Amino acid sequence: MKKLSKAIKPVSKIDAKIRLPGSKSITHRALIMAALAAGPGRWDRHPGSPLKPSAAAVIGNPLRAEDTLLTGGALEALGATIEWGPDSVRVIPPAFRWRQPDGPIFLGNSGTSARLLLAVFSAGSGKFVLDGTPRLRQRPVGPAAEALQKLGVKLRWIGEPGFLPVEIDSRGLSGGDVYVNASESSQFLSGVLIAAPCALGKVRVEWSEPVASWPYVEITLGMMKEAGISFERQASNRVAIPAPQAYAPRSFTVEGDCSSASYFWGAAALTGGQVLTSPVSPRSIQGDCRFLNVLGKMGCRIEWQGEGVRVIGPEQLLPVDVDMNEMPDMVPTLGVLCAFANGTSRIRNVAHLRIKESDRLSTVAAGLKVLGVEARELSDGLIINGGVPLGPPSGPISAFDDHRIAMAFALAGLRLNGVVIDGAESVSKSFPEFWDVFESLGKEQV
Repeated sequence: MKKLSKAIKPVSKIDAKIRLPGSKSITHRALIMAALAAGPGRWDRHPGSPLKPSAAAVIGNPLRAEDTLLTGGALEALGATIEWGPDSVRVIPPAFRWRQPDGPIFLGNSGTSARLLLAVFSAGSGKFVLDGTPRLRQRPVGPAAEALQKLGVKLRWIGEPGFLPVEIDSRGLSGGDVYVNASESSQFLSGVLIAAPCALGKVRVEWSEPVASWPYVEITLGMMKEAGISFERQASNRVAIPAPQAYAPRSFTVEGDCSSASYFWGAAALTGGQVLTSPVSPRSIQGDCRFLNVLGKMGCRIEWQGEGVRVIGPEQLLPVDVDMNEMPDMVPTLGVLCAFANGTSRIRNVAHLRIKESDRLSTVAAGLKVLGVEARELSDGLIINGGVPLGPPSGPISAFDDHRIAMAFALAGLRLNGVVIDGAESVSKSFPEFWDVFESLGKEQV
């Protein structure tokens, strides 16, 4: 992809209405569950046997971005039909679980794709190789792999054990008791949970506590239930899933992405303006919507209106001391807001940010340093001495090929002259239209 730099123009108080793209986390899971769907009588106890045709699922308002296209492409490589339309995507499950692909399945730098599909592909029959970019090869999948091996899956590490590339050699999941260490990523657990109904016998899944980014597991379990999967919560950290079960073909609409909304909420907070984002509701299943509570502590007003939420920024942002474990993707945005808050802020309990698309504690601190803001890295967080940064940035701010760093630091340019984002093309991972929408903030809307 061609490298792109973006110079950000300061604006006065924004007053904007933003239509959000579909949730990335929900779209990934919707694509996968639709590809696993089976109509009445379609299930066969042998994962590689032919399956009777099943009805297609139509997913409305899906996120069509680099990461979700990688998940869709991987499912297509193994036999599913994925048909993207202007406002929806149609998914037809494969005739076999799974078709043998022509070669390795490339997953870019999508940690979600890698960790969920490692488990899901293990629930079928065949040999598959998963690989990705150099950065994805540095992001662990070992905890999910250990659980899958307990269920009878054979894995061969082609490089460093616990990291891609990996060869899956599976004849389906055997059932039984498994333990998942989810202290680094909830995706290890979500993948095993999604795959478990496809096993040949009952699966009891137990996990470590606390789980990094627990709300994403709640999304997974909620979507499984809506897709007809039964399970029993036996304890706060244990679920029993009868198997085999079939996911029901299901059509539904994906809610707006709260992670993407956060940049526009942040724009209102920084400029003392206001923004109305939709579609999103107070009943959202996304943990990142809880970021609104943090903005409230910083002095913003939050007003729910119909299918959207309005954020109104204060005259001066207040500093915060906050545990962000359940919404770590919001930390880059919060870091930039804290740079403009009047006082010292502390962000806690997010050590798992070091294994994201970049080491986000390091890259946020580096970006703040360019802005002239004092930020101290901790093993699991940041301390930021806020106040309006003095003078222009010392140079361009690198996105470090990380979409969330690019979008978060664009906010600083709404208040400061001279902010340039290097690596601006990285937003294609989750929000390809971001720059068009962001650059409209300073324009009159009708």
